[in-house]
Amino acid sequence: MITQQQAFDIAKNIIPDIELKGVRISNTISDNKKLSKLPKDCWYVSYSPVPMNHLSCSNSGIVFLCLSKIDGRVLFHQTL
Repeated sequence: MITQQQAFDIAKNIIPDIELKGVRISNTISDNKKLSKLPKDCWYVSYSPVPMNHLSCSNSGIVFLCLSKIDGRVLFHQTL
């Protein structure tokens, strides 16, 4: 099992400057229908595709990165 900190460290290696993109990490997801498509038993990392100070100029959605809690493999990485 990987910890939340390890999941965040993996995400930092995959996404440049993730700290500037409004990153959130959780081991649960809401009951939103769109989110129900995400893999189960993951660390769910969500972030903006642009830095937060440029967010008002962007029309992109939130990007989800799902990392397996077991081994840290990327199971999903895209915008919903």
